[in-house]
Amino acid sequence: MSDLINIRGKRKPVQWRSIEDYDGQVAALDAADTDSPNAQLEAEKDLSRRGFLGWSGATVAGASALLSGCIRKAEETILPYSRRPEDYIPGQPAYFATAASIGGTVVGLLVESQDGRPTKIDANPRHPGSGNGSTAWAQAEIMELYDSERSQAPVQAGSDTTWAAWDEFVKVHFGGLRAASGKGAALLLGATTSPTLQRMIAEFRRKNPQAQVFQDDPGHRANAFAGLDAVGLDGLQPVFDLSRARVILSLDSDFLGVDGDMVRSSKEFAAGRQVADASATMSRLYAVEAGFSITGMAADNRLRLASSQVRNFLIALTKKVLASGVVAPAGSNDVLAALRPTALDPTAEKWVAELAKDLAANKGFSAVVVGERQPASVHALAHMLNVALGNVGSTLGFAPRHAVAGAGNIADLAAAIGAGKVSTLVVLGGNPVSLAPASLGFGDLMGKVATTVHLGLRNDATGKKATWHLPVSHFLEAWGDHRATDGTVAIQQPLIEPLYGTRSDTDLLAGIAGVAERGVSLVQATWPSLSENEWRKALHEGVVGGTAATLISPATTAAVPEGAEGEPGFAGAVAGAPNAWNWSNTGAILGKAHVPAGSSPVEVNWLLDYTVYDGRYLNNPWLQELSDPMTKVAWDNIAQLSPKTASGLNVKHGDFINLELDGRSLDLPVTITPGVADDTVILSLGYGEASLGQYAAEGAGFDTNSLRDADYPAFRVGVGMSKAKSRDYEVATTQNHHRMDPGFGYPTRPLVRENTLAEFKEDPGFVEGFELLPADKLKSLWVNSNETEGHQWGKSIDLNLCTGCNACTVACQAENNISVVGKERVAYGREMSWIRIDRYFTGDPEDPEAVVQPIACAHCETAPCEGVCPVAATSHSPEGLNDIAYNRCIGTRYCANNCPYKVRRYNFFAYAKDEDEKNPNLTLQRNPDVTVRFRGVVEKCSYC
Repeated sequence: MSDLINIRGKRKPVQWRSIEDYDGQVAALDAADTDSPNAQLEAEKDLSRRGFLGWSGATVAGASALLSGCIRKAEETILPYSRRPEDYIPGQPAYFATAASIGGTVVGLLVESQDGRPTKIDANPRHPGSGNGSTAWAQAEIMELYDSERSQAPVQAGSDTTWAAWDEFVKVHFGGLRAASGKGAALLLGATTSPTLQRMIAEFRRKNPQAQVFQDDPGHRANAFAGLDAVGLDGLQPVFDLSRARVILSLDSDFLGVDGDMVRSSKEFAAGRQVADASATMSRLYAVEAGFSITGMAADNRLRLASSQVRNFLIALTKKVLASGVVAPAGSNDVLAALRPTALDPTAEKWVAELAKDLAANKGFSAVVVGERQPASVHALAHMLNVALGNVGSTLGFAPRHAVAGAGNIADLAAAIGAGKVSTLVVLGGNPVSLAPASLGFGDLMGKVATTVHLGLRNDATGKKATWHLPVSHFLEAWGDHRATDGTVAIQQPLIEPLYGTRSDTDLLAGIAGVAERGVSLVQATWPSLSENEWRKALHEGVVGGTAATLISPATTAAVPEGAEGEPGFAGAVAGAPNAWNWSNTGAILGKAHVPAGSSPVEVNWLLDYTVYDGRYLNNPWLQELSDPMTKVAWDNIAQLSPKTASGLNVKHGDFINLELDGRSLDLPVTITPGVADDTVILSLGYGEASLGQYAAEGAGFDTNSLRDADYPAFRVGVGMSKAKSRDYEVATTQNHHRMDPGFGYPTRPLVRENTLAEFKEDPGFVEGFELLPADKLKSLWVNSNETEGHQWGKSIDLNLCTGCNACTVACQAENNISVVGKERVAYGREMSWIRIDRYFTGDPEDPEAVVQPIACAHCETAPCEGVCPVAATSHSPEGLNDIAYNRCIGTRYCANNCPYKVRRYNFFAYAKDEDEKNPNLTLQRNPDVTVRFRGVVEKCSYC
């Protein structure tokens, strides 16, 4: 942790997982009493080890043939190449660079291909948007590719049809539109920076000058762009360099989780958090937010504050900073006159005072970052504060905005349809019927459009409403290109032929616009200046050379600072930049109310989900089974309440509440989450559409979008909230699974060792004080152990850098053929992940801090699991790896009982067989270098 004064006081030394844990309702486990971390639950469900072995023994006696059939591997037919490609070695994986827009950001990818089958996605280190990092969504995209429940053929008016029929329709219908200058035509796009797709949009507009274009996507930075437009920076977008920041203020921004270029931001943030010795320095992160986010978990200081109060907080902070002697930008008098904050609570007032001092003391090396959820006025004011602090040109630069120009939003489209101005609507991706704010009634509006076309990966609610639903190719099946925030272009090259009859969005729009090229020719036509060698180099390296933009610094009254070692700030601090600051509009938009008046003080926040994002991954079992980083809930979305708010409603975890807004009502279960602002309810978007597939049906959750208001799509005050009638509904949460309490009568100890930077400098060996016994009294089970001699394996994880994003968990699942078990089995504690991210709280339950700890098998030098295995299935290799021989394991689970980290997973059922029956394509994704386990064996991390 940072050396900054802890505004909330001294940290409580012991970590706890949940409110029940804090209150002592979850007792510490005693290994003498139980052989499982979920013994009570097992007893209730009759799933104890003895019960399972008894059941399986009876099955063997009564139906041995049936049992053996459950674990026998499926027969495979292998066909030889008729002509083997030159230099191809069977069984040797190949790697290809590509790119995609995932979760609202462009990432460069390196994809492993096994005999022509993409099996694993990793980051392309040459791409500025990813570097060596990835996201859980990027890792899970390989499962999206092989989903057998994807759309596989065009559908017209609810009946299967052919692409030939569509092509004929395009000739007649869209040819007629072009003859009428596109009157009545409309495009609805997602967030895109693809030069080729944007070229097709421009061509469509040229041939249809009266056509309208709209955008709706959580990755589209509409509020951030509007904030820049308000201060005169039209056509630009902000690019932060957090590696140079000594102080970072995050205002309702989850820049480490779901906002913007989260991978690049995480990498830059980590650069300022590396502590190798007592001479190191660290950046400080302040987070102001309504509910715990990944960014809030990583913060040194976190203020829980309703989202509707963030603007008021920023106004108060700006006034305090300027009062300390920091000079406001020239021409900002109207802004200063509009800075009239209402009263803050004492904690927030103290925050403002301390934070203003810290920002003023670090002029030029701070960064004020605002989340997309906040309105344009907050973004505009934050830019003024960044200018006053001298951050522009140092930690903040601006790049050309590569967004679709002149596009309206979803509310504009709804108004146009309502006014009868749209007769043909083409939806290129997305699911607006389910995801557009419910107050728009977009499903009903689509019915008023004569011709509607939907291109999507699945025949979702929008596809079912459309006249035509057309299946889109996965990005691993199609050619394309993507431009990163800094302008760098990467070519999206396919790894495999389309598994079904699908087309890419660029190919489809090219046909509508009357362009003849398709596929790679369409993309190459966008880059005619590239020679054959340059094109091949771009495909090989994953980036097009020379496409990165020069970041600019509009003229300011503050000097551009130099770095600590004298290096300049952004290389693009260009004299005579084409844009200049204009503060005339900022004061006006600050004076407008952005929070509706309401009789209820309750605020509802709609957030993108860390697993299913906006619902696009709802049928992805890897992500559904991935527990939320904060709530640890899997296969579901539920309402988060603070302990105080829950107590006022007399509800506990799993109880139902009713939310009512503008005549719309929703019942859903709650979880009590420490750190949530009082009188605030946190809702995850993306759930509620069970028809997307088998896994979506199992984890459909609740349609929180059914309450959303188009005028206030991120948060809204004035929500009615009351306790609802209880239901028989099980919430699968892993927050108390796989506990590592000491047991055996040892005293409780902190499981995560943490300290302030100042105390670390005084005592770099402080962790030794956490040990239960002195080193000379720690006795080994092995009498003559020489395991520490020679080569030993080890994986070290820097807890200062880990944000708990869960990307490693999904990457492990993809690499190691790890099965999902489903919601019911997760509730029993049977999740199979080989690496998990534990989350602990410290401090007061109402306003705690949070810390994460990744847990995998440590391959202990004198492993306690090895001495108890009766068949020696687990043992050390000559190199010191703790191995498991699956064919020797008899499932006693003695190793799991003896593991101090609780990282061994017992395969109770034939999960892999069940998965293959649900999704026959999954066999194509399996890694051939890793065994697919059958039931009755113990699995664990192998340091792949």
